[in-house]
Amino acid sequence: MVSWSFIRILLRVSLAIAAVYAGWIFLNRYWSHHPQSTGMDPEQVRRNAEFARTYGGTDVKILQFYAREGNLTQGSPTVLCYGVLNARAVRIEPPVEGVSPALSRCVEIAPLQGTRYTLTAEGNDGHSVSESFVLQVSADQATLPRITYFRVANHKMEGSRHLFLLSFGDQNAEEVSIDPPVFPTLHGAPNGQFLVGPERTTTYTLTVTGKYGHKAERKLTIEIPPGS
Repeated sequence: MVSWSFIRILLRVSLAIAAVYAGWIFLNRYWSHHPQSTGMDPEQVRRNAEFARTYGGTDVKILQFYAREGNLTQGSPTVLCYGVLNARAVRIEPPVEGVSPALSRCVEIAPLQGTRYTLTAEGNDGHSVSESFVLQVSADQATLPRITYFRVANHKMEGSRHLFLLSFGDQNAEEVSIDPPVFPTLHGAPNGQFLVGPERTTTYTLTVTGKYGHKAERKLTIEIPPGS
């Protein structure tokens, strides 16, 4: 049979445990609102809270997504960096090789024009999140095609017909063409001459095409007097 003294001892122990638990709850709430009372640096408390907000939970999150350069010179490579959390699948548009879920990863890209990149991460629950930005790409001015001159080098009459020797010079040209067509497309010609004999006033358009499809044009009008 249980004695009254034992029951009294058991009640006192229970009350003591309840008092300690209640005190712990009170202090825990107090410390959360008064971090200085714990002796912790308030900045450290803030960082801890920020860390918990970023990495806590099971939701899919994009931690980072950026390019190493904000403005790229055409033809130059750079790296595209990203980080995802709680993702079962990840993709980048336009497609980039070597992309898979990771907290931190960089992949190489070399766009030839300004491009919007979009990162999409899909979580285990099927929910997805996306981020995007535009990487600006500028042409390398030193490699752009240029026409340095396009002019009449000589003029003579052959009977009643006017004959003109036209000459041109260019820089950074991979192809040279003329309209109206007088010669077939030239490849890598830094200069040249050709003969034309228009029957009426005609405007010739010289076009040079350089790297990455950049073009330069210059027009030259040959005047033929009426009745010639």
